[in-house]
Amino acid sequence: MKPLLWSTVVLALAALPLAAQPETSRGQRPGRIAQALNLSDAQRTSIRSIREKHRPDLLLKRDAARQAQVSLRAALRNAATPEAQLRALYDTASAARFGMMLARRAVRQEVQAVLTPEQREKAAELRGMARERMRERAG
Repeated sequence: MKPLLWSTVVLALAALPLAAQPETSRGQRPGRIAQALNLSDAQRTSIRSIREKHRPDLLLKRDAARQAQVSLRAALRNAATPEAQLRALYDTASAARFGMMLARRAVRQEVQAVLTPEQREKAAELRGMARERMRERAG
C-alpha cells in the first residue's frame, strides 16, 4: 500500500509544473500575432473595434452554417430522404458556409487596411507558416 501512495504523490508533484503553465488556446493567437507584427496602440484599438463590430454577424453566420450542416447530416442518415431534399439541404449548407467565408473576408480586409505594407507582408508570412504547421499535423 505504501508504494502505491508514494507513487501517487510523486506523480501529483510531477504534474504541478504542467498545471502552472498558462493555457494556450485559439483566443491567444491574435495577441501573439499582434506582438509579432509590432502593432501600435492605435492599430490594436482599431483592430479590436473592427472585430467587435463584426462579431455578432459572424456568430449568427457561424450558427446558421452549423445548423444547416446538422440538418444535412441528419437527412443523409435517413434513407427515406429524397434526393431533391438532400440537394436543397446541401445548397443551404453550402450557401451558409460561403456567407461565413465572405463575412470573415470582410473582417480580414478591414484589418489589412489598418496595417502597414511591412506588417501585411509579415502577416502573410505568418499565415503561410501556420498553414504549413496544419498540413504537417494532418499529414
